[in-house]
Amino acid sequence: MGGRTTCLLPALLLLIIPGSSAISGPRAVRGVEQESLTVRCRYDSGYESYVKWWCRGAAWGPCWIMVKTTGSEKEVRKGRVSIKDNWKDRSFTVTMEKLRLGDSDTYWCGIERVGTDLGNRVQVTIDPGSSAISGPRSVRGVEQESLTVRCRYDPGYESYVKWWCRGADWGPCRIIVKTTGSEKGVKKGRVSIKDNWKDRSFTVTMEKLRLGDSDTYWCGIERVGTDLGNRVKVTIDPAPTVSIPTPATSTPPTSNANMLTAAVAPEENQGQLHVISQLPNQRLNLHPLHWKAKS
Repeated sequence: MGGRTTCLLPALLLLIIPGSSAISGPRAVRGVEQESLTVRCRYDSGYESYVKWWCRGAAWGPCWIMVKTTGSEKEVRKGRVSIKDNWKDRSFTVTMEKLRLGDSDTYWCGIERVGTDLGNRVQVTIDPGSSAISGPRSVRGVEQESLTVRCRYDPGYESYVKWWCRGADWGPCRIIVKTTGSEKGVKKGRVSIKDNWKDRSFTVTMEKLRLGDSDTYWCGIERVGTDLGNRVKVTIDPAPTVSIPTPATSTPPTSNANMLTAAVAPEENQGQLHVISQLPNQRLNLHPLHWKAKS
């Protein structure tokens, strides 16, 4: 297969990006420098014996086929890349070994067929990996408070410039603050950095944290060639809300069971009193009381 088609087509048609549910795979994957990365692509029934391939290049037409199967389940290897089909699972895997930063690119996993091949676009990103610098993989902070991240490095990097960078991708990440190649602290806005040559570590402090500070960051070392870096996932949690409890007022329970309510009404001309009483759930009763007045 010389291109993405098996017959001669106008150049304009070669730029058409394929889209088919007959083949699927991840849209984006990440790997670490010097390690390995495996991508699995799946296909529909009926394509088991078709040739599968792995192609590099942002444009569909002129992308470069790195490795392809022989139309069987036998693994094929070319340099640092291998491909293997699995007919029972209806999927094929591509493994890239000894990853390099330069391997970051757009790739395609595809199926060769008469007419236009089937393909699925995969964005591959390779992050720097080096034992010369290390730090936490993830940290958490609380809104409005401060967060400090400590990264360590190997001997020999003491006087190198250290930096703190924000962004999921290694290449275009934005450097927020960096040292001057000395142990003097540097502060930019809410973020500061300070190197410690004796301890072979540098610390980054983020103050007055905001929820929007949650992101992927990198602590790194500037050097000739490719910088060293360590990826750090920063998560900022909302500040806890403080509620002041209102004191509850308690009223002693009252019961009108067996309670007698009486009103004394003297009748001067009759020489008697009427006692008005009412028990719970009963009608009103009048009880006359007589007395003898002194003459």
